[in-house]
Amino acid sequence: MLIETAPAPTAGLLASLGVWFWIELTEVGHVAFLLLAHPPARRGGESVESIELSMQGLVSALTLAEPSAKLPDIGPRLVVHGRAAILSLDGCSFVMRVPVSAEWAEFVTAGAPVVIEVGLDPLQPMTPFDALRPYVSEGARHGRLFLGKTRAEPPRRFIGAGGPPI
Repeated sequence: MLIETAPAPTAGLLASLGVWFWIELTEVGHVAFLLLAHPPARRGGESVESIELSMQGLVSALTLAEPSAKLPDIGPRLVVHGRAAILSLDGCSFVMRVPVSAEWAEFVTAGAPVVIEVGLDPLQPMTPFDALRPYVSEGARHGRLFLGKTRAEPPRRFIGAGGPPI
């Protein structure tokens, strides 16, 4: 369950996140996935609790929901520019830019649906893809993974609530 007072994401939080992306055949067809997770605490002053609170702020800024709920449409907040996915976040004056593969970028810019996932549990950077399935399924089962769907928007359009033009 989300805590209502979770802070807006900081640039430091976004820079520290691990990012994984893939295309998967689901019951509704092929879908692009973008998973965001924080590595284990590694700096002084970081704790499991403080990281989780920051991640809950990210969940709120993306308007994601628990997997048991209907997958929400989180609105126009994704732009693909070259091999970068750019996400706008509610309540932030900056965007999050993440590298993606050419295949993922082409698939998404062709209009494919995208599921954004945020995990509250730590995940080591560079975790191999085959280890993600247990992370995602366990996170979903225990209410530790939050999701929302979106599609890529054309560049040079305002994205997100009050987001900057891209």
